Amino acid sequence: MKKLLPRLLIFCFLCTGCAIPFFSQMTSFSPSVSGGQIPGIQATTTASLATDNYRILKTNVEGTDWGISLLGIFPIVSPDYAKAIAKLYTAGEVSVGKPQAVVNILQQNTSPYFILFSIPRIMFRADVVEFTKAAHPQTP
Repeated sequence: MKKLLPRLLIFCFLCTGCAIPFFSQMTSFSPSVSGGQIPGIQATTTASLATDNYRILKTNVEGTDWGISLLGIFPIVSPDYAKAIAKLYTAGEVSVGKPQAVVNILQQNTSPYFILFSIPRIMFRADVVEFTKAAHPQTP
C-alpha cells in the first residue's frame, strides 16, 4: 500500500493538468511567437482610410482553426494560421480583382485545458472594406 500511494499521486498529478499552467508560461513550450508577429504572414501594403475613399462591406468577420495537444504541451494537430486566414477571407467574401481589403484584424489565441488534452484555437476577426474612387484634391 505504501508503494501504491506515491504512484497514484504522481499519476493523478500528471492526469489532472496541474503542471499545465507552469509549462504554458515557458517560452520553449509555448507556441507563441516573440514580438507578437505571426509566422508566415506579413502585411506590407498601406492605404489611407482617413478620407471618404472606402465603404464597409462586412464587420466582425471571423476565421478560426482548431488543433489538439496531449497534456497541453505535445501538439498532435496544430491550428493553422493559413487556414484561419483563408476562412476569414471566405466568410468576408473577399474577391480577387476587386478593390477590397481586410482591416482591423484582431488575432485571438485560446486553449482550454481538459484533464489529458487541450484544444488550441486561433481566431481572426476583421472588417472588410471596399475602396471607392479616391477623392481628388481640388485645385484653386
